Amino acid sequence: MATQKPLQALAVIPARGGSKGIPRKNIRELHGKPLLWYTVTAALESGCFEDVVVSTDHDEIAHIAEESGALVHHRAADLAGDEVTLDAVIYDAVQGKGRQYEVVATLQPTAPLLRAETLRKAFDHIRDNPHIDTLISVVNDPRLSWIEQEGRIVPNYTERVNRQYLPPLYRETGAFFLSRTRCVTPTSRFGNEVAVFEISPEEAIDIDTMQDWWIVEKYLERRRIAIRVDGSRPIGFGHIYRMLLLANRMLDHQVHFFLDESQEEAVSMIRNAFYPHTATPRGELVSQLIAHQPDIVILDILDTSAEEVMQLREKGIFVVSFEDLGAGMAHTHLTINALYESTIPYLHVHSGQDYYCLREEFTHTSPITIKEKVDHLVITFGGSDPTNQTLRCVRALADFLPECATRVTLILGLGYPAEAEEELRRFLESSPLSGWVTIKRHVLSMASEFKAADLVITSCGRTMYEIASLGVPAILIAQNRREMQHTFGHSENGFANLGLGTELSDEVLLRTVRELCEQWELRREMQHRMLSTDFRNGLDRVYRLIMDTYWKTTGRNRKRG
Repeated sequence: MATQKPLQALAVIPARGGSKGIPRKNIRELHGKPLLWYTVTAALESGCFEDVVVSTDHDEIAHIAEESGALVHHRAADLAGDEVTLDAVIYDAVQGKGRQYEVVATLQPTAPLLRAETLRKAFDHIRDNPHIDTLISVVNDPRLSWIEQEGRIVPNYTERVNRQYLPPLYRETGAFFLSRTRCVTPTSRFGNEVAVFEISPEEAIDIDTMQDWWIVEKYLERRRIAIRVDGSRPIGFGHIYRMLLLANRMLDHQVHFFLDESQEEAVSMIRNAFYPHTATPRGELVSQLIAHQPDIVILDILDTSAEEVMQLREKGIFVVSFEDLGAGMAHTHLTINALYESTIPYLHVHSGQDYYCLREEFTHTSPITIKEKVDHLVITFGGSDPTNQTLRCVRALADFLPECATRVTLILGLGYPAEAEEELRRFLESSPLSGWVTIKRHVLSMASEFKAADLVITSCGRTMYEIASLGVPAILIAQNRREMQHTFGHSENGFANLGLGTELSDEVLLRTVRELCEQWELRREMQHRMLSTDFRNGLDRVYRLIMDTYWKTTGRNRKRG
C-alpha cells in the first residue's frame, strides 16, 4: 500500500549509454531483466513518487525505461560526458518536468537490490523530519584503516579494537539521495542539514565491475528455503544428516529448519549446526511453514499427506519431498527417492542411487583394499535395532569368528535400548567371542570404522550406500518390510541381501558369512559392483535437480519487497 504523504516527490534515475567497464550496463540483462528495470520497479512499487523519470541520452535505454513504466527525459549531449556531474543532470531533469516538487530523489540504476520497502522508510524519514535537507543512503562499515599524512602512513583510529567495538563509519552507497527541491542546483544537491539513512549491505551493492555483477546475480537467485525434517531414536537421524548436507550445499540461499518440538535430539542437532530453526508442536508446523513465506519447502518426513502438500502448493510454494511413498507424493512438484521406486511412473519422481546424498566424511574417503583374509567384521544396525539383529548376529557367529581369528566391532545406534545392551554384554562375557568384540556408541566417524573393516553386516537403510561408496563387502538384513522396498541393496550392486531379519535362519547367516570369508575373489567382485555407482556427486546432483526444476517451474522473475 502506498505511503500517505503530504509531499510531492520526483524520482530521477540517471542512465546514460556510455558505460565502459561493463558494455551496455544499464540495459544488460540481469537475472532475466534489464538492469534499469530493477530501480524503476522499486521506485514505482514504493508509492513515494508523483513521477519516476529516467534521464538518458540513449534511445534503447529510453525504450527500456518506458517499457518498465517510467517517464523519459532526453538529456542534451553536453550532459552525457564523463566529466559531467550528477548535480547538473538531476537539475536538468527537474527543470524539464516544469512543475514543482518538494523532494527530488536521485536513484542509481546500478543498485538493483534496493527494495521498495527501504525507499518507503527513507521517504517517511525525510517527510517526518522537515529540518533534514538531504538524506543519503549509507552502509555502516566500520573497520581499521590507515591514511597517508605528511608523507607517513598512520592509523585512522584511536584504539585498535575488534570491529564490533569501532565507532560507526557510514559509507555512501549511491542507492538513493533525497533532497529538498530548493537544494537542487546545477552544482549541488546538498542543503545545510544532511542526514544518513542506513541500508543493508545487500542493498548497498553498486554495480561498477563484473565482480559486482556476479555478486548481484547470486543475490537475485537466492531463495527462501524452508526445510521440514523429522529425526528421533525410533526412526533414526538419517533425515537430519541428509538435510544438513543439503543445507550446507545451499549456502547461496536463506535456509530455515522447521521441526517437531517433541523431537528434542533433532532440534539440538540443528541448533548445534547453527542454522536458523523453528521448533513447534507438530500440528502447527504447516501453518508455521506458510507464515514463513518460503519460495521452496523441502519435506524429509517420510510419507506426506495430500492435504499438507496441497496446503503449501495453494500458497504458491514449490514443494519437494524425500523418501516419500505417501499420498502427498502425487501432488509435490518434485519427489526424490534414493531408497524407493514409485509404483506409478510419475514424471516428477526421481528414484535410485544416483540421488543419494553422501556425507562429506565418505566423499573424502578412498575405497578399501580387499584382503585375502577377513580380519575385521563390523556389525551395525543403527537407530534402535527394534528386532535386536545385533544380538542375533553375535549369537549365530559366536563359534565361527574366533576360529577365523576375526575381530568384531559392534556399533550400536543412539536408540539401542540400555536393557538390550546389558543382555548383549552378558552374552559376550560367557561366549567364545569374549575378548574378540569391541562395542561402540556415539561414533564420530563412521567412515573410519568402515574403512577399517573387511566385511560389514548391516540393515537395508542409508548405511548401505555409505558402505558401497567405500567398496566394503556387506551382508544386508532388513529390519522391517519397508526396508525390503529399498531397491539398491541387492546382488547386482554388490550386496549379499538375506531378506527380512525376522524370517532369516541362523544357518543361512552363518553359511553366508563363512562363504564370504573363504572367497576372496567373491568379495572383490562385490566391491567392483559397488564402486560402479557414482555416489560422490549425488549431493550436487540432488541440489541441481531441485533448483533446475524450481526455475523451470516458476521462471526467473525476481521477487520485490
